[in-house]
Amino acid sequence: MATQKQEILEFWKKRAEHGPNAGTNDFMLKYLEEETLLKHIPQGAQVLDIGCGNGSTLIRLAEKRGCGGIGVDYADTLLDLARKAAKDSGVEDRLKFLKGDVQELANDIGQFDNVITQRCLINLETDNEQKSAFGSIVNVLRPGGRYYMIEAFNDGNRNLNELRGNFQLEPMTAPWHNHFLELDEVMSWEKSFPVAIEEVSHFASTYYFLSRVVYAKLAADRREPLVYDSEINKLSLQLPAIGEFGATKLMVWRKT
Repeated sequence: MATQKQEILEFWKKRAEHGPNAGTNDFMLKYLEEETLLKHIPQGAQVLDIGCGNGSTLIRLAEKRGCGGIGVDYADTLLDLARKAAKDSGVEDRLKFLKGDVQELANDIGQFDNVITQRCLINLETDNEQKSAFGSIVNVLRPGGRYYMIEAFNDGNRNLNELRGNFQLEPMTAPWHNHFLELDEVMSWEKSFPVAIEEVSHFASTYYFLSRVVYAKLAADRREPLVYDSEINKLSLQLPAIGEFGATKLMVWRKT
């Protein structure tokens, strides 16, 4: 019988069929994530992208910020997409895509000043596995280096569901293959590892509020199918982040 980890791996292998949307169907949220990282990662930086998927974020960093680096993923099919996309974009000489697991990062992968994840740790089954993987990430950071951690958290999801409940909308729940983080627990990791929290950003809050509450309610009343690129969702990308709604947030960690 397949283990949960094997089932999750098979899920991500099959996600390669979705091409540019292999990481998530919500391409608007993915765009927000990438724009947020583009604002944080220094020009010309060497970046380690753990759980890189189809490589879209690392490729955009190479195109827009002149970055180089390594993308790591445990799904061969996604790595094939990433290598092809890097070649098509003309940045393959600056990027490598390697097979690897956030729980077992290769000893020879090197040290980095900039490490990123996007919804990677939430694919681990338990709090302890997530904390252990965080420790592995800290180990590949140079002193003074930063880990840009975009993950999904229960607290923001609870805030969102409270609003949705006011309009009789069904609560948002984590996908079967995800184990959302608890913000208070994650913030306590600062005591266990040589790191300091520099920033907690609810960068997607306005998008979640408008897409999952306002637009969702209007679409339900009109009996219309939900689409990610609705006009309301597009408008949200032009507005500042307000509140603490939705699961996705960025934590910036600096290795001390």
